[in-house]
Amino acid sequence: MVFPKLSGRLLIAIPGIALFLVVLFKLPVVWGIFLFSTLALLAGYESTAMCVPHGLNEFSRVLVAFFAGVSTYFIAVEHVLQIPALILPGAAVAVSLLHSSGPVHSRRRIAGTAGLASLYAMGFGLMGRLFLSMGPWVILVVLAICWVGDSAAYFVGVSMGKNKLMPRVSPKKSWEGLFGGLAGSIAGALGAGYFTEIPFIPLLVLGFAGGVAGVYGDLFESALKRDAGVKDSSSILLGHGGILDRFDSAVVVAPVALVLLHLFGIIS
Repeated sequence: MVFPKLSGRLLIAIPGIALFLVVLFKLPVVWGIFLFSTLALLAGYESTAMCVPHGLNEFSRVLVAFFAGVSTYFIAVEHVLQIPALILPGAAVAVSLLHSSGPVHSRRRIAGTAGLASLYAMGFGLMGRLFLSMGPWVILVVLAICWVGDSAAYFVGVSMGKNKLMPRVSPKKSWEGLFGGLAGSIAGALGAGYFTEIPFIPLLVLGFAGGVAGVYGDLFESALKRDAGVKDSSSILLGHGGILDRFDSAVVVAPVALVLLHLFGIIS
């Protein structure tokens, strides 16, 4: 069985993962929040290109990205301005496009960009909140749900996948891969969760619920890329696409994790 481009992708991923771990485990917590804000900033910048390939000038793109990063910080630290800050990326898009192109394609350009930038700002902000509440291992639980699940889905899908899941959205995804991915997400949650204070049952529920949410986060971003006619949201990660590509599941799993951990009484 051949798994295309696997070794090359791993060689590129390992240094990035190592840097991520150093920031979360070795540096002061402020650097972790800075990391999540930076990821949101880059995601906001990418969202402008995906939803508005023409008509948004560079200053407006940078402004959207900046507001996405600021929103993430306010959400992470539970600042009183977190909700107003969350609408700032959309406001920047709306003002710029209303002046430059009026109502033409405003639903896709304004609503799409605003929604996408705000979604990633919220997701990374909630990851920052989890980080401040429970430390770095809970972030690894979120990422393990996504990345172990995604890897398991890939291997099972390539080796056994026959029944397509949503061929119009993502032709390579299969039901077999979905179930393999859910098993991987549960295993990832239990493995990383061993180093946290989260009990077994909440981890099991989180692995399953997060696995389902992660799949649909990935499908959502695939649909956006297919509609935009692009393979990746950007090339910033050298062979892994962009921030939107790599964290499309994580920004959906983070709020699921926060809600479930709250319902189980683990965080208040």
